[in-house]
Amino acid sequence: MKVTIQQTGEGEDEIILRYREMTPEISSLIHLLRQGTPVITGREGERSYRVAPGDIYYFESVDERLFAYTRTHTLQVCMTLSEAQERLENHGFFRCNKSMALNLNHIESVKSELGSRINAALDNGEHVVISRHYAKRFRELLRGGEEDA
Repeated sequence: MKVTIQQTGEGEDEIILRYREMTPEISSLIHLLRQGTPVITGREGERSYRVAPGDIYYFESVDERLFAYTRTHTLQVCMTLSEAQERLENHGFFRCNKSMALNLNHIESVKSELGSRINAALDNGEHVVISRHYAKRFRELLRGGEEDA
């Protein structure tokens, strides 16, 4: 795919997308452009914070509450893990086990473990285990493939 970027000095920002055939990749890109970048709001103590999805390393569900982990904050967010995964899957989030959704963009390295699990080392030094149930889909995503129907 050829990408051309051009800065202009005046006028409104505009994105023109030309394609020969609608592919899942093009469709996903159009969806992402139309949707824009969502903002996640969460609380830590008495303070509320707004963070971009790219700043979140992972979501974790603990005692029926959902937390978003950033480099500096642990925020309680008002949604379910399924809602967070659905809302942010086009922003690199992947359900990695029954209680976590991981931002693939923060993975530094991976290592296979016993029982078909995968240990993902994040760029902040933390390690997250991808369960065997989600490992096959994770490997497909790493290869750039689509999920089997």
